[in-house]
Amino acid sequence: MTLPLFADPVPFAGQPFVVVDLETTGASAIYDRITEVAVVRLLDGEIVERYEQLVDPRVPIPPFITRLTGIDARTVRGKPTFGDVATRVREHLASGPLVAHNASFDEAFLRHAFTRAGHKLSLPRLCTLRLARRLLPRLPAYRLDALTTYFGIKNKGRHRAAGDAEATAQVLLRLLALAAEHGAGSLDDLLALQGSPVGRKPRGVDESVIQALPTGPGVYLLKDTDGHVLYVGKSIHVRQRVREHLRGGSLDQPRLRRRLSQIVDVEGIATGSELEALFLESRLIKRYLPEANMLQRNDVDYPFIRIDASDPFPRLDVTREPPADDALLLGPFRRRGTVAAAVDLLTEYLGLRQCGDRLKPGMSACALLDLGKCLGPCIGTVDQAAYGVVVQRAADLLQGRDTSLLIELTTHRDALAEDLRFEEAALLRDRIRQIEHVVGVQRRLTSVAARNLAIVAPSLKPAARELFCIRRGQLVSQASVSRQTHLATIERVLAHAFVTEGAASDPAADSAPIPREKVDEMHLLDTWLQRNDERLVVIPVDPSAPAASAEAVAAAVRRPLVTSARAGGRARAS
Repeated sequence: MTLPLFADPVPFAGQPFVVVDLETTGASAIYDRITEVAVVRLLDGEIVERYEQLVDPRVPIPPFITRLTGIDARTVRGKPTFGDVATRVREHLASGPLVAHNASFDEAFLRHAFTRAGHKLSLPRLCTLRLARRLLPRLPAYRLDALTTYFGIKNKGRHRAAGDAEATAQVLLRLLALAAEHGAGSLDDLLALQGSPVGRKPRGVDESVIQALPTGPGVYLLKDTDGHVLYVGKSIHVRQRVREHLRGGSLDQPRLRRRLSQIVDVEGIATGSELEALFLESRLIKRYLPEANMLQRNDVDYPFIRIDASDPFPRLDVTREPPADDALLLGPFRRRGTVAAAVDLLTEYLGLRQCGDRLKPGMSACALLDLGKCLGPCIGTVDQAAYGVVVQRAADLLQGRDTSLLIELTTHRDALAEDLRFEEAALLRDRIRQIEHVVGVQRRLTSVAARNLAIVAPSLKPAARELFCIRRGQLVSQASVSRQTHLATIERVLAHAFVTEGAASDPAADSAPIPREKVDEMHLLDTWLQRNDERLVVIPVDPSAPAASAEAVAAAVRRPLVTSARAGGRARAS
């Protein structure tokens, strides 16, 4: 296909350009994998070759990637791995130069993918993002869709490799014409042009990369030269927040400040709302475990408190994995040390057994009985019924139903102080606070997990609303709706969220333990609801009959929403 852009002679005649676009499972070339690759070869203003291939990454594809690209596990099932097609891709790349929009991203993914396949990639790298920044210095944005709009290029395959590769190729042809007007006549001239300074360069990140970041809510990933994700953050103004970081404006984040000199690239992911950004940030932190992030890095150690109902003399256990039996399970909690200390205090104070063996006749007592720290069920000094009453006291306290045991502990603390046993009193005071923390967290989790809600919130889209569906305290779906949205459509959204996604048909779902990987998101949701109280319309939903709430949701969508936190109480529909 000839593109009639150039009058004779064609600039850069005889110089081939190989335009590449990739779809991937995420933003890190080290941890993520390629799902689709497209190569478009240009020569003398003409596309002379095309190649595209879906690739099985052999790793899970996150939901946010599927929403962006439409590629999921079914799409790549049965497709070759990158190793299977590496030789063919290398043939299409030939001697380059490798051209891409934000080329550092695509080149890093290809370089690591080729290395894993036993090949080496070392080609000149030409970035249309950086070229556009130098040749069109006054554009408000340099994202691919902004440049295609500026040049009047139609891209019907956005966020798929073939469509974006061809759009990038056409952007490159326009930029080549502009570069020729600026005196560039060779590949070396283009490489020098893309590396030339533009104003003040913030740290090691090119200004064009900053300009391409979302201006609204989203998540950003700060990366080093090897593609390591050093920091994951979120903001309602992504570009502005990244600028603040790179200018050293992270005084309260010493880990990030120490790594600023290593940051050379930024990846931005736009989201439809602040809430979506909060959840995506939490998931990406757990995915990449960035060095500069301190919170939410790893939920593997989030413990549960377990009381084994099948044991006639159960213990209070701190466990990592929720059991598959009918044991009482509390949590998960985010402070393992605090939980362990609270369990130790209750176990010792109530005299619950600490040994892990099953009790059987003929056992002898351990030293804990003589120390008054165990009731001695191993030698029959307490029967099963009396022991069960004591265990129930611990369960009632931890679930927040009965705080009389906490009052006893507080009275004992005061008695120690009156006897001038100040160190013991101070230790007990601290451990009481740990129990109070555990009880408070459990109450909060129980309250959040009982929520089945439809939430109507303001949207960044004109004349639109965001509809969030909350099932058991967890966000299961988000949709943009408007005054024109039909009632039947809202009914379908609710049915999909609460029946299909929420598994409302499963009676055991409501009593199942809270998944460890969801606890951070449940806390984030609860905090977000409290912070945005006045701006939301909150509608309770019966998960077994979600369509019954559709009219209330439709009414909330049609009426004006409060947009300022100072505008009175929460709008609420019944």
